[in-house]
Amino acid sequence: MEQERTNAGQTLGIIGLILGIITFMIGFIPCVGIIAIVPGIIAIVLSAVGLSQANKDNGARGINIAALIVSIIGVLVASLWLIFVVGIANLSEDQIEGFVEDAIEEVIDESTQNADLQDALQELEEQLDEVCVDSIHIKTDSINIEIKIDNE
Repeated sequence: MEQERTNAGQTLGIIGLILGIITFMIGFIPCVGIIAIVPGIIAIVLSAVGLSQANKDNGARGINIAALIVSIIGVLVASLWLIFVVGIANLSEDQIEGFVEDAIEEVIDESTQNADLQDALQELEEQLDEVCVDSIHIKTDSINIEIKIDNE
């Protein structure tokens, strides 16, 4: 004979799932994701309590398990942002300056090694040297524009 399922723990599971989804979504936002730890911990507690009630009274456990998983993943993502922000905050000014200088030097080295860009720039400079503008006359009364260009 099959036992009858009850609704024990489902309300806590639904609340935990909603908070878990909010935690998961906010957790991916840079610098703001740290705030998601608080609703995430609340969601984990509610889901765990709902799961224990469902186990005790033979209730449905699926929504509680889903809420628990989503909440834990959301808290982990938010915790990674916390670790990142604390790590950046612990860097000294010299370390940050060194990192920025290294990045700038790397970009400069990559740009000077690109021969195609250097050749194109040299070609444009040569074309600009060939074109010489001697005079420009603009009359405003009759809108007469005269441009004289000498190519050597």
